Amino acid sequence: MTDKNSHILIVDDNPENIRVLGTVLRQQNYRVTIAQSGEMALKAAEEHVPDLILLDIMMPGMSGFEVCQTLKANPKTQDTEVIFVTAAIARTDELKGLSLGAVDYIHKPFSIPVVQAKVALHLERVRSKHELQLKNAALEENANLREHIERITRHDLKNPLNALLGYPQLMLLDNNLTETQRGYLEKMLTAGSEMLNMINNSLDLFKMETGRYQYRPEQVDMVTIIKRVVRDLHMLTNGYGITIKILVEGEEDNDDKSFLMLAKQNLSYSLFANLIRNAIEACSAGNTVTIAMSSCDNQMLISISNPGTVPENIRETFFEKYSTAGKVHGTGLGTYSAKLMTEVQKGSIAMTTNAQETTITVKLPKELQ
Repeated sequence: MTDKNSHILIVDDNPENIRVLGTVLRQQNYRVTIAQSGEMALKAAEEHVPDLILLDIMMPGMSGFEVCQTLKANPKTQDTEVIFVTAAIARTDELKGLSLGAVDYIHKPFSIPVVQAKVALHLERVRSKHELQLKNAALEENANLREHIERITRHDLKNPLNALLGYPQLMLLDNNLTETQRGYLEKMLTAGSEMLNMINNSLDLFKMETGRYQYRPEQVDMVTIIKRVVRDLHMLTNGYGITIKILVEGEEDNDDKSFLMLAKQNLSYSLFANLIRNAIEACSAGNTVTIAMSSCDNQMLISISNPGTVPENIRETFFEKYSTAGKVHGTGLGTYSAKLMTEVQKGSIAMTTNAQETTITVKLPKELQ
């Protein structure tokens, strides 16, 4: 939008005022429309919505205040900027005009430089607002396109992966397998299941970032989920020589214990898979990672502790996107996605660290308030 494209509607019952303002504005290359009453102004604005309206207050019939109120009540003209043109009026009347949606006043008798400056200023605001709307529309379109592509990609990836998961399951039915062969097939199934879960969660994470994720909680047993994560990470723990200890209400876990809470099963699995994997990778050989579950009031607390300290330069940004240090292949997305998945489940996440130990604590509700 250039000055030559800017459309200004002048509303005044005084022909001399119209002549002065019209001459000044046309000299600035603005496109000018005239209305000599409130009724004519509303009709003109409805037919061709202007970028800016210079509106006299004191007119026979509809006053400028009434015209402004009607304009702002009309979805078609509600965003049009209005500058009141008036002789000296009481402060309360000026405040009334601003409360009705006007952006400024031009006082009579006119100061030509003031008229030019105020018109230019508010048209610049109109241009900026218009450009921002275009950028927002483009961002929305890009977001929708990205979501569409991710949905297609996720669907296309799942088809061959389901086949890769199906064949090891069929092969495991064979009674002639050695223990080593059976172990390899089980590891293939574990890795494939983890990849399938990552694909399923990829679009959900994008929706969480954009505030469009629909959270539908269910009752889950967190002990079962944690055990599944630990089982699926056993290759990593064996490779690092790490021991995993699970505590439920201060006692070592056994097969009889459960830890029920409101959450989403697939999100909780991904959440704790990220955190437990990070804890394992931060350990030295022979260390122990402790996973402790406890309840407090209406909250369920799950903490993951490992020996070692978080580098000081990333402590303040620990849960921010791409924050990482010391990992050769680290992306800084694990703790960031864990934070997203915690918060979308109405919980909170925090990290404490010292020279001996680092602990990440996740708090999730027992019940939705």
